Amino acid sequence: MLTKDLLQYKIQKGQIYPQFVDPTNAKLLKVAEQLITVFENAVDNTKSTLLQESKDVIDGTSESPIILRGFEKLLVDRTEFDTAPNEELIAYRNKLFTETSRILSQEQFQDYAEYQQRVLGLIANDAELSDIGLPDQLYADLPSCQPVLSFRSISPEHLLHRYNTAQVQGLLLHCNSLTLRLTDSMTGELRQLFKYLRFHQLLSTIRKEKIDSGDIFQITVDGPLNLFYKTKRYGMNLANFFVAVLHQQKWELTAEIQFRNKRASQLSLDDSCGIKPISQQFLAYIPEDIQHFQQMLQNKTDEWQIQPGSQFYPLPGDTYCFPDYQLIHSSGAEVAIELFHPWHQGHLLIRLNTLSSKTDIPLIIGVSKELEKNATIAEALATSTYFSHYGFIFRDIPTMGTLLPILNSIVDKE
Repeated sequence: MLTKDLLQYKIQKGQIYPQFVDPTNAKLLKVAEQLITVFENAVDNTKSTLLQESKDVIDGTSESPIILRGFEKLLVDRTEFDTAPNEELIAYRNKLFTETSRILSQEQFQDYAEYQQRVLGLIANDAELSDIGLPDQLYADLPSCQPVLSFRSISPEHLLHRYNTAQVQGLLLHCNSLTLRLTDSMTGELRQLFKYLRFHQLLSTIRKEKIDSGDIFQITVDGPLNLFYKTKRYGMNLANFFVAVLHQQKWELTAEIQFRNKRASQLSLDDSCGIKPISQQFLAYIPEDIQHFQQMLQNKTDEWQIQPGSQFYPLPGDTYCFPDYQLIHSSGAEVAIELFHPWHQGHLLIRLNTLSSKTDIPLIIGVSKELEKNATIAEALATSTYFSHYGFIFRDIPTMGTLLPILNSIVDKE
């Protein structure tokens, strides 16, 4: 992910235009290859050594430094450093600082050289201090000294496409709202996109429009600037969601981007922007929460099976719900679960209002206990007939103790 100082964009007449690089640019591909080689050869070196060698490559070319520093940032993101705290070194420093402080308070020195010799003598004569090593290792656990453990390599062409994607992702971190229009092809890629939407716990309103060329799904997603709860995490989720958009054949994206103390600008992109997908689709991937949920169900009952949400549920008002989970009973009955997390306050109120006139939709509503602390939410839950029949409160993930009675009541009505 690129930080704001590495983003390249222009703003004209209220429109914001990311400045993409040409992924076939021979000069950029050559420098990208050199940087990748530096990172590939960095294993067992320190972080400071890696960054110095990377800087030497950047300084040795006439290409735009800000673009190349963007390449470097993306490569650093693919690098694993040894960040484990060195408890032995921490204890060593504590003792050394304590002893040197005692020396300074009790002894007089003519100059720094005399003081240094006294400290070196202290280290040499103290078994615990001398076992650690020389004074130049005193800060060996600082970030700049962290050893490089591994690097996930990447081709130069892929890096340039990754850079263009990161330009958009960096803008989406400063997003008020995002609207995505997709053709209703119901392909595996489209279903996976909605799974990705739910997996990242993004706030969205889904509507279906009929046009001359066919049906269109319009997805409106709240941006991090519209929230008051964990906006940084949510912004990262929204930026990561854009990766899944690139797998769609036809798409149009508009977003309102607003930097601090600046006017809002509109970002408009579609499938003709030239950015290629930078990841696998992972159509068979099952998130950890689903696996944990499956295990809990198996421990409690053999009558229900769970799977990630994979189909749309039409709701009143020409809106749609793409649930988090689908549960299938041995009798064939199907029930969906939609979860509302602490940052879903507005959407929960809308959903409760949408369902107020319906009691026959097989949709269970799970609400985070954090949301229940809000007086408006608490009152809405207490007065919702629908929630009293088909709703429950959860902390981290749903529990069988609260969910099974609701599931069984639905089956009993069948």
